[in-house]
Amino acid sequence: MKRKKKSRVRRRAYRHIDKESLYAGLLRLMTERRLYLDRACCREMLAREMMTNRTYISRVLNLHGQTCQQFINAFRAQHAIGLLARADLAGTPLGDIAVMSGFSGLDAMNRYVKKSAGRTACALRKRLTEKG
Repeated sequence: MKRKKKSRVRRRAYRHIDKESLYAGLLRLMTERRLYLDRACCREMLAREMMTNRTYISRVLNLHGQTCQQFINAFRAQHAIGLLARADLAGTPLGDIAVMSGFSGLDAMNRYVKKSAGRTACALRKRLTEKG
């Protein structure tokens, strides 16, 4: 019986948070503080930084069609794409670009860069350097 009351209270509390403000705060946190560059960036870290709990973070991101990992990796992919476009980093190994972007490795970076840009990191780098 107590357990049900507790969950009702939690659900009621979630209804009263400003979901759009929380999402805007997450966006601001990622763009200004660039937490995605930390490989340890996770839902718990975002919740601590936003002074809320991880369930609220998940629910708000789910409203926007993303898991927390997808949200973080989308920022990492955009950062990686920016690094791939830089001429001064043309000789930098792709694995290093992945680590510089917060990814655990090249496979993860390729997966998210391909989702974002439609090409693997190698193909994208080649295309961007041909243009420049």
